[in-house]
Amino acid sequence: MPLKQRPAASPSIQPLPLCNRNSYGILAPSAEPLGTVIAPPWRVLAILSKRWQLWCAGVASLAGACAIASPTWAQTGPGTTAQSQTVDAARGPIVGSTRRIGLGGAFVAIADDTEGVAINPASTAVRLPYSFQDWNLGFGLDVALGAWLPRNDVYNQGNTASQDQAKADKSTALFGSLALLVNYRHFGVGIAAEAQRNAASRSQQTPGIDTNFAANFGMVHMNLAYGYLDGQLLLGAGPRVIGMSFDRTGSSGVLGAAGVGYEAGVLVKPIRRRYRIAAAVKSPINAVLAAEPGLAASTVHVPWEVALGLAYQVGPRTLNPRLVTARELARRTTGHRQPTDAELDQAALELFNRYQERQRWYLLLSTELSIIQGGGPVGLSGQTAMDRPVISPRLGLESEIIPQYLCLRTGSYYEPALIAGTQSRVHGTGGLDVKLFKWSLFGLLAPFDYWRLSLGADAARSYLNTAFSIGIWH
Repeated sequence: MPLKQRPAASPSIQPLPLCNRNSYGILAPSAEPLGTVIAPPWRVLAILSKRWQLWCAGVASLAGACAIASPTWAQTGPGTTAQSQTVDAARGPIVGSTRRIGLGGAFVAIADDTEGVAINPASTAVRLPYSFQDWNLGFGLDVALGAWLPRNDVYNQGNTASQDQAKADKSTALFGSLALLVNYRHFGVGIAAEAQRNAASRSQQTPGIDTNFAANFGMVHMNLAYGYLDGQLLLGAGPRVIGMSFDRTGSSGVLGAAGVGYEAGVLVKPIRRRYRIAAAVKSPINAVLAAEPGLAASTVHVPWEVALGLAYQVGPRTLNPRLVTARELARRTTGHRQPTDAELDQAALELFNRYQERQRWYLLLSTELSIIQGGGPVGLSGQTAMDRPVISPRLGLESEIIPQYLCLRTGSYYEPALIAGTQSRVHGTGGLDVKLFKWSLFGLLAPFDYWRLSLGADAARSYLNTAFSIGIWH
């Protein structure tokens, strides 16, 4: 039951990136800048329950519990016509788990455990090599913070906007996620709730324009997946529910919206082969953002996303081991169709010893090509993105350099410019897992009872994001 933590993003004229596992931001084409605020969970639930069926509201409540975060828009004046706004979904810096950040976002082909629920729906059916029972339960927590630099440029506005009144002087992002995963052999059910808080500030004030903004954004992923051909071909799909609330300085109330889209994924992982191939698709989401009295409502649009990935591993460690459960081993060794509890315990211990004795060294190379819908406003500043798909190649390396104690990872990815006149950025990322102390939590975690600390960092021009998590060393 590993606990994990993730990253964050902030508002402005460019895409809102979270600091780890997914980045979201809201675009505002109107003259008034909008910001990021965290809406109370009960407010988010009320919005969802009004606009969607009961099951959608129930799922979104999980995001509300995480303190849903999302970007906000500004409306023009009373009687204005409805405006179309865009929520930037990962069009800027990456967000997610410490592992995803450390690998430069090259994660769709190696996504697994609770970290993979929001990345590739097919990963929900992946059985980990240290999972020995028919049933498996996983829980993950990730947190990330992107606000370390004096003038953190989350939206990559660059110097071209230095004289633009709409440009935020500093943007910050706070990202968190909770995930739950349940497996029965090759079948998996996963739920991941991501929450983001984006904030922006400006040192100069123009009459009628706010200088502080906040937006709350929550995304819930619900996936079903199954591994066919003994877990070599995995297919998964499910809905993703978005809940948003917006507020700006001097506003008389909090605006909110909710919507539902869909996502699907495929993962090919031949048993005992050194490679994995994967793809994931996320549909666009459209919702209506309610307006304050006298103002026009807006349409909220979450862009579509496509990710293609390939991973290759060298070294004696197996990338795609076959699933062998304690019940299967006990039947094979005892000849009993219904093994006793003692025989099952003995088989589980045997599998644990085999796992501990396996070769540890490996070098994993992971690649990903991310394609996201372009156009529309960027961030909370009101500028418009170029009307072309956003293409971001990503590369990551990982290795357990000190067996049983230290795992290092590094990566890089390309963040293309979204606004005409700005420059693209190349990010450098890194991270590590280090083995800590032994504590079985009163026997609940045995036999895996060593804890670990995971760190991740993402740096580029005028941008720095960090993430951490606490979990179990496997």
